[in-house]
Amino acid sequence: MSKYSLPHGTSASPLFMRNLIVWGLPLIGWLVLIVAWLTFSSSDDKAPVAEPDQPAQVAQPHPAGSPVAPVPAQTAPAEQATTQSTPQPAEVATLPQPAQPIVKTPYDFNGAVSKIGLEKESACNTGILVDLDMRKVLWAKNANRAVPIASMTKMMTMLIVEEAIAQGQITRETIIPVTKTAYSIGGSQVWLDPRESFPLNELMKAIAIKSANDAAYLVSEYLGNGDVNQFVDRMNMRARELGMNQSSFYDAHGLGDKSKRNNLSSAYDMAVLAERLLDYPEVMKLAATRMDTFRNGKTELRNHNNLVYHKVPGVDGLKTGFTNASGYCVTFTCKRGNRRLIGCVTGFKTAKDRDKFCRALLDWGYMQK
Repeated sequence: MSKYSLPHGTSASPLFMRNLIVWGLPLIGWLVLIVAWLTFSSSDDKAPVAEPDQPAQVAQPHPAGSPVAPVPAQTAPAEQATTQSTPQPAEVATLPQPAQPIVKTPYDFNGAVSKIGLEKESACNTGILVDLDMRKVLWAKNANRAVPIASMTKMMTMLIVEEAIAQGQITRETIIPVTKTAYSIGGSQVWLDPRESFPLNELMKAIAIKSANDAAYLVSEYLGNGDVNQFVDRMNMRARELGMNQSSFYDAHGLGDKSKRNNLSSAYDMAVLAERLLDYPEVMKLAATRMDTFRNGKTELRNHNNLVYHKVPGVDGLKTGFTNASGYCVTFTCKRGNRRLIGCVTGFKTAKDRDKFCRALLDWGYMQK
């Protein structure tokens, strides 16, 4: 028997125990390390991997004034959090916010003349003529003086309506029932009857072409949720936003409110408002319409703007006005070739003098370089 062999039933010799300690324990340690490495490696392979088309979600700031839901304290176990969802506040539908108006350079008065020597020029109370492409004032007469503007008011009324359409508050097909208060509005009108209802686009036609006071009142009443003062407040707010600093509105049609206050604006402010309305093709299409009908063809609509009706070259809008306080006035837009002019005049004693001066003013304006 070899000296390294142990008889059956005998215990390990001291030499065997020494070899076991020297060689066996390190081998066991390495084996443990290898098993542990394989275990952790397999767990890493099972870790979730983000999909390439699923970007990480970034917390978005809440809009000013919007309610923020409180975050509940995480006191429940994780397994309960997956089964018990925290109640969320009901989502409130909000109207889309109006697009921010493009900030445009104010009109440049450098080089503007105040007296041209045109016939009927002295009959004009206030006025302005602007080369819109150059943003230069060609002619101005008391252009920043606030004066009564009569039915030129409806330019702001139509702007508010168009912006309400753009915001989704109303559509052109919305049916609006005639109210008794709208029925009682006088002046230029389409004789609305409380037994009638009209889509908004028909009422806008009456406002833009016929300068119908009853239609303007009805639209303002409807969009003001029955309170025309809400609509008028919106008109004044919009004027401030557009930089129409000489403008004050008390009604949506221009006849004056119950306290007999007249809407006021300046020729400069009216030019600013006209420029804004150029962004709304539907308004400009109506403003350029010579003749149309209302009430399924039963009521004729003739454009109050004689510059449009008599087809003065290039004139494609926009709105006239007359009361005893304002005299005969008009804000007009004109495009000849690639050049756009905008103007406003107020205070004429007759419509004939107003229109004659505007024709001459446009011809003079297009001769300026």
